[in-house]
Amino acid sequence: MNASQFQEFLTYANKRLAGRSDSEKVAAFMAWCRDRGIEEVIARLSAEDKKWWKQSLFLDFTTTRIIVSKKSYARKFLDTGFVAGMAPFPYIVLSKDLKTSNIRKQSLLRPEEMLKSNSANYYMLYSEISNFFLRKGVETTITNMLGTAIKSNFVTIRTINNKVFSFRLPVSKNGPFEKIHYWLSVVLPIRISTG
Repeated sequence: MNASQFQEFLTYANKRLAGRSDSEKVAAFMAWCRDRGIEEVIARLSAEDKKWWKQSLFLDFTTTRIIVSKKSYARKFLDTGFVAGMAPFPYIVLSKDLKTSNIRKQSLLRPEEMLKSNSANYYMLYSEISNFFLRKGVETTITNMLGTAIKSNFVTIRTINNKVFSFRLPVSKNGPFEKIHYWLSVVLPIRISTG
């Protein structure tokens, strides 16, 4: 999506979204994008592969799929992510100040550009996902240098082809479980199981 398309959405939504809840605003934005054939990144989570080498990843939730991308070495340590996990355009939809002038061009990654980059590992269409399981947890066996438990939530995704993908979601980079569950429930067109 470019700035002029987003401006078109803002004109469309100007009176229609007044008084709506945040989840209704984001859902309306997603529906508008889908109706026009626009794939847009809605939310991003920082993740780690649950294997021993702990590859640092981004899970980008678009209007049609989840894109899994490897973080660069520098990004692994300096990752600021999106504000409140929301991509720039949905964040503006939720803000009181509906202006595109504050968005930096480098933060506007289009899904097709993400998939062409060297960092994109793979993607899963929502229609290919048979189970999305989100679990709250604390890994007490792993500690940092100060001996404090590293807090994480966990996602396991099973596809219709029985492939299983498991991710650790560090709380320090993504926020509390309840917030993640709430926004994923808005963004994903599939049922989320929790435990």
